[in-house]
Amino acid sequence: FFQAEDGIRDLVRSRGLGDVYKRQGDYEASSIVWHPRLERFFLVCDEGIVSSMCDEGEDLRHWPIGGDLEATTIACPQSDFIYIGGENPDRISEFCVVTASVTRRFELSDWMQGPNNGGLEALAFVPDPDDPEGGLFYAGLQSNGSILVFRLPIASSTTSTEVVYLRTIPSHDGVEDISALHYAADQETIYAIYDRSNLLRAMTPDGTVLREWKLPGRNQEGLTFKGDAMYVCSDHGRKGGDVVRYAPFAGITHPDE
Repeated sequence: FFQAEDGIRDLVRSRGLGDVYKRQGDYEASSIVWHPRLERFFLVCDEGIVSSMCDEGEDLRHWPIGGDLEATTIACPQSDFIYIGGENPDRISEFCVVTASVTRRFELSDWMQGPNNGGLEALAFVPDPDDPEGGLFYAGLQSNGSILVFRLPIASSTTSTEVVYLRTIPSHDGVEDISALHYAADQETIYAIYDRSNLLRAMTPDGTVLREWKLPGRNQEGLTFKGDAMYVCSDHGRKGGDVVRYAPFAGITHPDE
């Protein structure tokens, strides 16, 4: 599945080191997330496959569920679910990692459908103990770079597919083509990648920009953190995809300063 390949790249302004962690010739990696309880990476690809591997890239597992899968996030590490963002139609699917099945789908096309297949491309869950569902989903709209915020009944129900749209966070400076989102809870910071600009942006949950970095790669569509390392996955189309690790990556250590 993935083949290890050495290489070093510098991440501008972070002094982090980037190495091509894993590469696959026919797997178009669209998103990646680290599951801290299961100690595994979960990835999705455009061809409708959910995949999982340990942190060394071994013990590979694949589950075909269909659809154009573009994003993935974890709402509660203690649960058996991950949440997968799909495009055309735009939706969030709840996927059980124990049964390897989709348990329900939350339709977002009324808000997320973008022109020329530029709809849902990024997804992150931002915990909030005061929210009735334990937090909110932030979904990136590729066509204009905005982030739409939704509440889904993941705590109050196991069957409801009701979607509550809350607000839209416009893209700062009009940067488009958002391709990845990740919420770093220890920093209270959202990280976003904008593919066309090769831009990594750190922001508060209300969209206030804290810092930006220029990413050295191309076609970067997934983002997750594990310890002091940041992992970015790329989708090179027919050339396959790869996962690049930047370590150490300090990020935003004091977002209020």
